Amino acid sequence: MKPWKRKDPDAIYRRKPPAGTTSGPRLPRCLDALWCQRGARAVRAALASTAALLLPVDCVCCQRPDSTLCPTCSKAMRTACLHPQRVEHRADALPVNQLGEALPVIAAGIYDHELAAVILAFKNHQMPALGKVLVPALARAVFTAVAELADPGRPVVLVPVPTRLRAKAKRGYFPLGVLLARMNRSRVLPERVLVEHLVRYRASGQFASAQKGRGKRARSVVRGTLDAPDTRGLARMLSLEAQVLFIDDVLTTGATLAEAQRALADSGLLVCGAVVLAATPAPDPKQGVRSARSK
Repeated sequence: MKPWKRKDPDAIYRRKPPAGTTSGPRLPRCLDALWCQRGARAVRAALASTAALLLPVDCVCCQRPDSTLCPTCSKAMRTACLHPQRVEHRADALPVNQLGEALPVIAAGIYDHELAAVILAFKNHQMPALGKVLVPALARAVFTAVAELADPGRPVVLVPVPTRLRAKAKRGYFPLGVLLARMNRSRVLPERVLVEHLVRYRASGQFASAQKGRGKRARSVVRGTLDAPDTRGLARMLSLEAQVLFIDDVLTTGATLAEAQRALADSGLLVCGAVVLAATPAPDPKQGVRSARSK
């Protein structure tokens, strides 16, 4: 009887071997065999211990040493992102159609606990290596959105919400661009799903302060800061009659997604929804009652 082995839920979101091949070339197989030998494992463990001594790191969630994300927190984050969900009811600034329905948004998880810590470290603490942890969660949400929101007979284009030049210069990279590039390299995107940067910030809005963390009234400054220039990519998507699926990191009020849709309103492309890594938790009514009583 063969021993039972737990399946990896993220296996389908990693690189797959080319179709029609059962094994790779001989040299890669030999290198894999050498890499997995007991001596090689001992050398890697020694090098990891030396790196932890010279360049100490802590888990971004629980502060456990010797790892940027410990196995316990990694498992908890993956569990929280196993089931993407609709979250447009959490945002009151999303655009609505003629029937009064808000733009559908699917989130990989809720912005809380481990997922919030990983996203914050990935975006603002110069840890782009954490992108490999977030890619399976984002890919699962994209799969769900394509299946539920898009017309199966037309291609889908993933349009990331842009970042300001000041934020990109401070971080040194574009977080959403890193995630989408990893997804492209891993070949996990469904067929007829493309990636195109169609929306950008206007010159006047490049150096305005970011709207994350602002109040509802202060977030209104985001209106008019995005546009969709007439580029070859836009012309190509129009010729394919592609559907637009916006990609963003965190959904709060939905003001940024509303501005992105406004920027594409005159382009002729159909916006079918949006995908976000996380959505802020819904307000707790009990907490509101406690705060009212404390006053």
